[in-house]
Amino acid sequence: MKKLMYTVNIGEPDPKFGRMLLEQFGGANGELAAAMQYSIQGFNCEDAARKDLLMDIGTEELSHLEVVGALIRMHLKPMKDEREAAEADPLVAIAGGGGVALFDSMGNAWTSDYLKITGDLAVDLRSNIAAEARAKIVYERLIAFTQDKGSKEALQFLMTREITHMRAFTAALDSMEKPQFAVGIIEPTPGLVDQFFNGSTGENQYGDTDFKGPWNSGNGLYTVQSEIKGGEGLNVTPYDPQPGTETTSPIDSTPVGEWTNGVGPKQKALHEAKEKEAAKGAVDEA
Repeated sequence: MKKLMYTVNIGEPDPKFGRMLLEQFGGANGELAAAMQYSIQGFNCEDAARKDLLMDIGTEELSHLEVVGALIRMHLKPMKDEREAAEADPLVAIAGGGGVALFDSMGNAWTSDYLKITGDLAVDLRSNIAAEARAKIVYERLIAFTQDKGSKEALQFLMTREITHMRAFTAALDSMEKPQFAVGIIEPTPGLVDQFFNGSTGENQYGDTDFKGPWNSGNGLYTVQSEIKGGEGLNVTPYDPQPGTETTSPIDSTPVGEWTNGVGPKQKALHEAKEKEAAKGAVDEA
């Protein structure tokens, strides 16, 4: 398909702004990183429905990369024949010929280290929600540094899609019907999991002492003081890990490891049952 998802038009090229835009082409929170992250997560996903979600959004991110690339290319055009513009970024002008390349706004090369892929669906969905939030704020900051109408409108489109994807990933995570903090197959140590360690005691130069809030004295959490301050300290009583004790979902990825107390085969059977159910539903609809 030759038509962009969003048609880009700009007024006056701005090479310095084009360099800023490179952050969303080859940067840590850019479109290539998102496309690769979601697509590879999709390849690994055992649930057909959420695999479809990941592949759909991964594909859309590739189209966003094309939109960002077109926007960058328009702004960098003066680098091809104007000395002053080329001096704004010799790496782009001389090494790259005034075009896009897999670098961020500071000239750092793109790396697969940017990708957050664990092979656990619920964990990966949480990473994706955070990735969309980071990308949204980057687009917002880019909007704040240009007065070009066409650029602002294109960035508004891209920024909005980040929120759409965040909502989709959140809905996919919620649909797994897992408790909010249920991760993996081993429950955390009782008691210890509720303790918030107070590591910043005393007063600062403004006379402020320890702050209290729902992050350390609410939502089931309570503060414990260091033994140095006469407190009880964290509960460090040894606790034997017990695979299979955490609340899981039929959608959860199959656990990894030899000693999972039978949770691995059980999860595999749940996936197979859901696949059969989905296949039967497709036949009934036909």
